[in-house]
This record gives sequence, C-alpha cells and structure tokens, in this order.
Amino acid sequence: MKLTSINLCKAAEIQEKIEKLQASLDALLANTNSNKTPTVTVSEPVAEPEPSIRRRRGRRPTLVAPMSGSRGRRSTSPRGLLAPAVVNVLKTKGSPMTVAEILDDLLASGYKFTLPEPKKNLFARIYQLKGVKQVGPGRFAAK
Repeated sequence: MKLTSINLCKAAEIQEKIEKLQASLDALLANTNSNKTPTVTVSEPVAEPEPSIRRRRGRRPTLVAPMSGSRGRRSTSPRGLLAPAVVNVLKTKGSPMTVAEILDDLLASGYKFTLPEPKKNLFARIYQLKGVKQVGPGRFAAK
C-alpha cells in the first residue's frame, strides 16, 4: 500500500472512531457492572461540511485557502515553500537522506510546519516535490 496523505487522513479518522467506540464500550461496561440496567449512549451526529469545502469527484473534500492577493499558495514557513527547503537540505548534505533526517535538518534550519504531524506530511509529499528524487528505499537526494 502506498502511503499518501489521503491514506494517512483515512487512517487517522479510523483511529479516532476506534478510540470513541472503545470509550463508549468502556462506559457501557462500567454502567453494566455498577447497575443491573445498562444505559446506552448515542454518539454525536455527524456535522455537515462547511460551505468553504469544495467536493471533487471521487475524492475527499478539501479546504480552500482564502485568496488574499496571492496566487493561492501560502508559505508555511518564514523560509518559504517546502520543496526548495527540502532541496536545500539535500544539497547541503550531499548524500542521500531518510525522511527523518530531512525533517531534523529542516527543523534545525528554522522551517516551521503548520500541521500537527510534520513527519507524516513530509513523508506523504516528498515523492511529488520538484527537485527531489528517490534513490533507494526510503532514501532521497536532490536532482
């Protein structure tokens, strides 16, 4: 199975559902052990998507960034976009690197990620970054 951002998002959603179900089961079992009549809790209804979400055919909804006089891209770091930052790290090192090594060097150089799990984000995006090529299993170098 190829790791993509869509697959990682699906996995995170499934994990969240599992944790909610486990919590509901624990609460149900606690009520069953303490009372003779078990009580069942109903989960929260699923919220409708906000109007700022566009749907694509066959894909998950994506959030649309507000256009503020730019071309639609926004920098996630004071140092610029991700692709040039990764290429710079790879050129500085001069030898193939793993995603973890690239991430460590990016963070050390001051690059800031807006997402809570930067390693997953970098791992999902590195295959499509311009100027980066895969030179072995899990190893990348600058083109």
